[in-house]
Amino acid sequence: MLDNLIRKAASLIAPADLVPQRGRMLDNLFRKAASLIAPAGLVPQRGRPTNSERLFCSQPFKRFEVLGGGGERGDVFFCCQSWITRSIGNMAEKPVEEVWNSKDAQAIRRSILDNSFRYCKTQACPYLQRIDGPVQRIENVTDPELLEVILEEKVVLPYGPSDIICCFDQSCNLSCPTCRNQIIMENDHAVAIVNIQERLETQALADARLLYITGSGDPFGSPFFRQWLQTMDRARMPKLERIHLHTNGLLWTKRIWESIPASTRELVRGATISIDAARPETYKVNRRGGDFKILLNRLEMIGGLRVNGPLDHLEFHMTVQSNNYREMPDFLALGRRFHADRVSFHRLLDWGTFTTEEFAARAVHFPAHPEHEDFLDILTDPRLDAPEVYLSNLSDLAREAAPRGRSHVA
Repeated sequence: MLDNLIRKAASLIAPADLVPQRGRMLDNLFRKAASLIAPAGLVPQRGRPTNSERLFCSQPFKRFEVLGGGGERGDVFFCCQSWITRSIGNMAEKPVEEVWNSKDAQAIRRSILDNSFRYCKTQACPYLQRIDGPVQRIENVTDPELLEVILEEKVVLPYGPSDIICCFDQSCNLSCPTCRNQIIMENDHAVAIVNIQERLETQALADARLLYITGSGDPFGSPFFRQWLQTMDRARMPKLERIHLHTNGLLWTKRIWESIPASTRELVRGATISIDAARPETYKVNRRGGDFKILLNRLEMIGGLRVNGPLDHLEFHMTVQSNNYREMPDFLALGRRFHADRVSFHRLLDWGTFTTEEFAARAVHFPAHPEHEDFLDILTDPRLDAPEVYLSNLSDLAREAAPRGRSHVA
């Protein structure tokens, strides 16, 4: 690691001025090199690196996830609410800039820089389990802005968030049991929802590269997100490079797609389709209100957008539970049929929609579940030994199961 840091230091002397204030950074880099190989403060987690390694997560330095419904509408987190223990503030109450550099935001950033990750739920976060995505070993960081953050130990940032994640409207055309007990349409909260959209456009999107819609409902099932896609002011988001749609896919029709201006459609480069089944009878239960035949028709169109553009990344998503874990290999086949780049599997989390008994009956990832051993056998099925398979926060279980069969977890 020290050799890598010294090479990185030498690169800062090069004529190309990639990093501002490189002279001061160079001094700091050599000063910190020794401390970075010290064995202090690693995240306690199965599958973690050895204690001579340190980790870095970019989320608190890039991401701005705005929630609604379950908590106070406008609460902001640096990542998925179920992976972290605290919010950084509420953007419906305070300006985006103030929330972005709040005391809580600074505390979370400091916990990354001191390598304690004290606010992270390490068993829930797939990136800490796998050391991928936004989590990497500190010597592998190459982004100039993040290097400066590390070297200067910056917790107050002079720039705004690059990734805006919109989870402030729960409106959806389905009532999936893992998420809700009934269909939710947030028409009574229209003013609050549109106000957050407007504040994002005027206060946050000027610096944003990614706009993610949505982790809380459906971008087409929500009249507010759908209208925003149809009317958003591109002049307010000059640096925007990508829009990512997270949807159940059922309302992604040709008519609705073509109602979005071409200048916005061309930015829709990523999509995640939540499906949770590979068979019609399972889909009917897990995606309550959905129709598997209609889904397949929609996936034909969406797969065509992946082949012909503008999509450059398509993901199929399954929340794994007792009634669908045996379908995991078939779900991979479904993804391949419709040109998915990634087929991801995630452990069931309790969002308060189940009784204790119902959750225990579904949570096949728990060792006490009567089908847990069968589930571990599926995790080691050689059909899942494929590059497009992403086991997310099931990765630790796959490692444990590896001795019984083939492991495909890096």
